[in-house]
Amino acid sequence: MAVATELPFAGSAEEQALARRVYEVMVGQGALYGRDALIRQTLDNLAAFLAQQDGVEPAAMAKRIEAAVRANPEVFLREERDGAVLIATSRRGVARPRQEDRTHTFAQRLYEPARPLPVDDINNLVTMVRPPLTTVEPVQISGFWRALVSQQASAEPIVVPAAQPGPAESAPAEAAPAPATPTQPREEVSPTTILLSDGTPVDLDEPIEALMARFGAALQAEIAAALNEDPLRRVVNFGDLYYVADALPNLGKNDLRRIRDYIVEQGEPMSDEAILADVYRELPGSPSFEIRRFGLNYRLSREKDFEYVGMPGLNLWSAKGLAAIGSKRVKASDLGQFYAYLVDGQDDSEPVGDGTVMHYLTFFEWEYGVLPLNRAFASIMPRPFLPDQRAIAVHFESPQHYTTYLAEVRLPTATRGGWIWGLEDFFREYVVPGTLLTIAATEVPNVFTISYEEIPPVEDKLLHFEEKRNRFVFLPVTYYSAVDEDLLPSQKRYGKLRNLKALPMNDRKKADQVVAHVFETLGEQLGSKEEPMYWIQFNELLLGVNVLRPMSSAYLEQVLRQDAAYYADETTVGAWYYKPAPEEQRAEDESEAEDDEEE
Repeated sequence: MAVATELPFAGSAEEQALARRVYEVMVGQGALYGRDALIRQTLDNLAAFLAQQDGVEPAAMAKRIEAAVRANPEVFLREERDGAVLIATSRRGVARPRQEDRTHTFAQRLYEPARPLPVDDINNLVTMVRPPLTTVEPVQISGFWRALVSQQASAEPIVVPAAQPGPAESAPAEAAPAPATPTQPREEVSPTTILLSDGTPVDLDEPIEALMARFGAALQAEIAAALNEDPLRRVVNFGDLYYVADALPNLGKNDLRRIRDYIVEQGEPMSDEAILADVYRELPGSPSFEIRRFGLNYRLSREKDFEYVGMPGLNLWSAKGLAAIGSKRVKASDLGQFYAYLVDGQDDSEPVGDGTVMHYLTFFEWEYGVLPLNRAFASIMPRPFLPDQRAIAVHFESPQHYTTYLAEVRLPTATRGGWIWGLEDFFREYVVPGTLLTIAATEVPNVFTISYEEIPPVEDKLLHFEEKRNRFVFLPVTYYSAVDEDLLPSQKRYGKLRNLKALPMNDRKKADQVVAHVFETLGEQLGSKEEPMYWIQFNELLLGVNVLRPMSSAYLEQVLRQDAAYYADETTVGAWYYKPAPEEQRAEDESEAEDDEEE
């Protein structure tokens, strides 16, 4: 073998030749061994194999092999084990096994790097790596505490005392004493004082009642920010509640499926207490109830198949597959744009403050079963619990008919208004447009009463919308609710309402277009065909506009004052004129607007 011929065997010529033969036999045996792994074989086996080849006695061959092995101690290793003699070597021709370097193991390299960072920088003490469970977990130090340490360190100047002359030395006589430098008195900082992010000092030695009264919200914000910055998420939150993550019960896929099936089977959003009681037989008052409740709410808030529709003090959950609340005839996105005027400052309602709201029902609200979430209704409706909450589930009880209706409060956003829907069945069955509704809060946070004044039956033809034929018609109706005659869309008073076009929802979002169409349909025409002019009372215009879309009187007045085509009648209080531009000019304006949109 090529490797064998390169090894410098020692001893006589016969011993060198025999040592080379023994090495080749052992390397052939350990062909698959590592280069440094020891290949062992007994002396008797080697002597018997080589003696058979040379035709000599095995005992004589054994003595010759031992002599060759002793002559080459760098190549062969002689061992005695259980009365047998073993000869060892390696493919590399070295009889000593390789010594492993354990001075720097893999486990040490994780925590003892070859070039450790200086420990004088506090940022180097923070690690993002989760250590083994057998060691103490590193704690991430927030920037708030680092800033506080640096501020306290810089606030304590190091004062070096001046050298005093000893007995062997004295100050020069001609040296004049240095003028004393006035020192600014430094404000003493209590060791129990911390600084908030905005630099506000807070003395934690004060009574808790005083601290919470002065800095409760600020301290809560600081603690919440510090917990949210924890990359390990050791403390999790649900709203303004926090709990240790490792102590929460685990909910698997089967648990989520059971909860979702339970909510769908009930047919309405369910509370966390009902879910724990009916699905897990966990009743309030048990030792593990509160932790199970927090774990349930936290896990469901992170699942896309569940939606939180509760409020402070009552956690309600809706699930995928549950029937949607509200009318299917109008989209939620359209209603959000219809009620955008509520967040744009055109809300003319005022809350009473006694937990009751009185509201006159318009035709659009009666048709689709909605109510505006204006300032008056918002004063009695529950507040959201989560910052990104979309809706709140509530119930309306009718004490006059002993019925209950599931409704939904859609919360407003920065660009879209809010509304309440789910009352379409109640409106269609018991009241008519123009009815004065009374909505009052109850002791239960998500339950409200809805009522109206009952009167003897009245027969009249009122406005209806035929959805199949997409037109407005008057149909005979018998109603029992007290109404405002000026707001009742009856045929004998507002017969022109049948001529309104059922504009698509996208066109109804354009307030100026809706107002112009109502002016031309309900208004009294005073001009000619070539130069038309229309006149109408403000209240009648407001009623007609609210047939097609919701609009407050403040918003309608803003639309009228922003367009020069509308101007008030100085001779009649509350009357308005509308003088549209000629058709040719309007066609040119529309073409220019289309060109601008294309550009």
